[in-house]
Amino acid sequence: MVFLEQSAHYVFGKHPLAQLKNICVILPNRRAVYYFKRYLARVSKVPFLSPQVFAIDDFVAKMSGFNQIDAVGLLFELYETFRKYDPDVDFDRFISWAPTLLRDFDMIDQYLIGDPKALFDYISEAQTIARWNLELTSVNKPLLESTSNTERYFKLFENIYNVYNDLHNELRIKGFSYRGMSYRLLAEEVDTLLLENHLFERFYFIGFNAFSKSEEKVIEKLVKANLAEMLWDCDDYFMNPRFNNKAGNLLRRYKASGKFGSWNWQSSHLLTEEKNIRIIGVENATLQTKVAGNIYAEILAENPAIPTAIVLCDENLLYPLMYSLDSIVSDFNITMGLSLKGSMLFTLIDAIFELQQNIVEFKDKTGKMVKVPKYSHRHIFKVLNHPFCRKYEQMNFVNEENGSELNIFRETFLRIIQGNIVYLSEEEIIGLGNSNKLFKILFTRWGDNPQKALKSFYDLIDELRSVYRESKDAIETEYLYLFLTILNRLEKILFSNRQINLKSFKHFLYELIKQEKIPFSGEPIANLQIMGMLETRCLDFEKVIFLSVNEGVLPSTRHLNSLIPFDASIEFGLPVQSDQNAIMSYHFFRLLQRAKEIDILYVIPSGEGVSGGATEKSRFILQIENELAKENQKIKISYPRIEYAKIINKEVISRIEIRKTPDILLNISQLISGKGIYPTYLNEYLHCTMKFYFNKVANISKREEVDENFGADIFGTWLHNTLEKIDIDHGPMITKELIDLIVTEIPKRLETAYLEQFGGYVIDSGMNFLLKQVAEQLLEDFFKQQKESQVFPYQVLETEREVKVIFDMDVLGKVQKVKIAGRVDRIEKEGNTIKVIDYKTGRVGKKELEKPREQILEEALVDPDKDKLRQLWLYQYLMLKSIAQDKSFLLGGERLENHDVKAKIYSFRNMKENLEVNLSFNDNPTIFGFIEKSEEILANLIKEMLNPDIPFIQTNNQLICERCDFKGICGR
Repeated sequence: MVFLEQSAHYVFGKHPLAQLKNICVILPNRRAVYYFKRYLARVSKVPFLSPQVFAIDDFVAKMSGFNQIDAVGLLFELYETFRKYDPDVDFDRFISWAPTLLRDFDMIDQYLIGDPKALFDYISEAQTIARWNLELTSVNKPLLESTSNTERYFKLFENIYNVYNDLHNELRIKGFSYRGMSYRLLAEEVDTLLLENHLFERFYFIGFNAFSKSEEKVIEKLVKANLAEMLWDCDDYFMNPRFNNKAGNLLRRYKASGKFGSWNWQSSHLLTEEKNIRIIGVENATLQTKVAGNIYAEILAENPAIPTAIVLCDENLLYPLMYSLDSIVSDFNITMGLSLKGSMLFTLIDAIFELQQNIVEFKDKTGKMVKVPKYSHRHIFKVLNHPFCRKYEQMNFVNEENGSELNIFRETFLRIIQGNIVYLSEEEIIGLGNSNKLFKILFTRWGDNPQKALKSFYDLIDELRSVYRESKDAIETEYLYLFLTILNRLEKILFSNRQINLKSFKHFLYELIKQEKIPFSGEPIANLQIMGMLETRCLDFEKVIFLSVNEGVLPSTRHLNSLIPFDASIEFGLPVQSDQNAIMSYHFFRLLQRAKEIDILYVIPSGEGVSGGATEKSRFILQIENELAKENQKIKISYPRIEYAKIINKEVISRIEIRKTPDILLNISQLISGKGIYPTYLNEYLHCTMKFYFNKVANISKREEVDENFGADIFGTWLHNTLEKIDIDHGPMITKELIDLIVTEIPKRLETAYLEQFGGYVIDSGMNFLLKQVAEQLLEDFFKQQKESQVFPYQVLETEREVKVIFDMDVLGKVQKVKIAGRVDRIEKEGNTIKVIDYKTGRVGKKELEKPREQILEEALVDPDKDKLRQLWLYQYLMLKSIAQDKSFLLGGERLENHDVKAKIYSFRNMKENLEVNLSFNDNPTIFGFIEKSEEILANLIKEMLNPDIPFIQTNNQLICERCDFKGICGR
């Protein structure tokens, strides 16, 4: 017989049927009330009027005669009371610490602190400062100086006692109380409210293990008057002082005092009965739910009628557990409710507040910082990609390919990414959304007006409700309804009191959201109960599965915020963390009393498993292993290991390759003859043929994102564009005197180039501002180095010139047209020498342009690591072949023949080193020999590209993979 069933039999047997209606039964919570009534109904074969059965909080609220005030309403009452003593108290600062103070008031009242003023004096910061000053004075150090702010701060704490009294009086006048106040009122007036009132003939307090001082006083008086009786659920194991088990700390004291009457009952289940306990370590928290689901599936297969509880010590596991139960599990009850704060709806609400509160700071032309209300692209993407908004998108828009209405969500993302728009105004983002209703709701600015925020949330619910009505998603629809009721409550409470700002509105909204949960409408007496630890009070199950039995979770190490320091709590008899741990210990061991099969799951600490990330297993497990199991030899402990099903073969596929099909070969051939092979293409092919395939043959797009900071490519393009504009405006002849003028123009030139092509970036602050200064310095150093090392005057023949050559070759018996091309940053003419220039914003060293000793030039030109040398070789080849064989090839409007051609790199981070080459092959050092040998090397590479027997494969160089845009496809 379980405890509540035994209690129901006891109460029923003590009274005639007619008298039961005059009996009052008090239990720890409402779930215990339900089960007690159910057991009581089973006792009698004839109908009878039930006793009044209450949860303790409901009993106290009803007997005290006052209505419980809403949490937000209580905050306002406290604020109005504080204003009597400090009319200038800041509301926003007040609400940051007021909930903590109210929790302390609640505890002070529950524990009947006889002289609250003494406690408030103890915690007063003014008193603390005074003590510090005394200490400072004693070592001849100066006293702390008092300021107006410190005076106001001390005054605030000095008035807490007056505020406490006034709040009590104001609430009593209005017929309200808060929870702790109700307990104090009942305890202080127990004679009037209970003893003299004669509402009930007898009271039964069932299943309690820890009382506050107010509860003790009420019950003690009722017991002394022979009106109350206690029914305890305790065990010899934690009641015996020899074990000193914390679960029995208070119960042992209550029993020794004798003030609660005769002691009913004390059993010995833990020390005498058989129990099978399995202790199971699991690699991570969520995986516990999968294990629990499998364990319950086994229980169902053996005996589906066995009462079972899955106890979530960490209630965040509720959602994953729901999806881990086997599909055959249909009869279960969830006692906890889903937290609204843990829902997807809350993440949307939070993202919208984050979006609305975003303010961008810019520097104006005078250098002054200006705040502009603009939305960051990151916040926009976060909101529009939220599952609620994606659901809205799916219901209202389809892809353009289907010929339906334009998908404004995709179009908005595309235009922001393509334009690299970092910040958008309200008008800009609504315009991108074609003034869609949802876009207006989300992106209309609230300013500091909570009324606008409230209307926006009402409109959002209306818009999303139709979506979820269509999709028949019960949980999300319930979340929307719950949020609507919160908004209604908030509107009535807040705006009937005073005008508040957006920060305060957010605070109150989040406070209410934190309190709300979606209750599950299940079968309360189902064989499977999913519950938190506190919901298990007074209940018994034959099989129990605990999850997250780790130190820090059970018992919890989370401390509630309090203004009352630890020493003050001890001094005035208030509960501390060790008391909470003892209470949780009782709940745990009490639940073990009548259970036969117990599974205790914990997360393996990081040191014991892969990525466990948890603390060690709970002290309660250690007590079972090292104490309880030794005292009771009938307890069998086992340690099953979790085995995971192997879904994939043990052989790991480490490499992939792509065979060249006829279609792929055709694409390569068209690339070679059409768009052509550029130096970057050749470098990519030699680095990784797989990357070349993805990028140039399959044309897989790289993932586009908005960059708030200049990447290396954008930074390089910025410098290139600036230099091109300088050369066009000041060329073709560059003199030493002209360099000085160019240097003075650099800041303006950079800004102009930025505005023309990169206006979406912000360069007045942050990393981009630093990069702008770096760019100015690099260009200034570049031109100063030119002034020192260059032979003047020199001629800039071309900038950003594309040079291309075409030749035919035989590939597998077919003629293949080959186009080799390159875009040259700058072409200079110095005397009889033409220099083909490539700018590099990174550092390039001379060694990168030299062939290794062990290689001949032909080998170095196809070495994957010699990309800089290869690029200059191709530039030299393109220029020499164009000059020698293309009569229409002009440079600077002239036909230039009989000139030397050199290729050169200007490295902005290595200005002083001459990075110039004039390549030739040993077996034929002439110009035509160079061209012929170069085309031979290129032909070999082209043949390899078009060889159907040579697949595209991954590189062996993992460093290349780290920077590759396609590593996600390769799985590297």
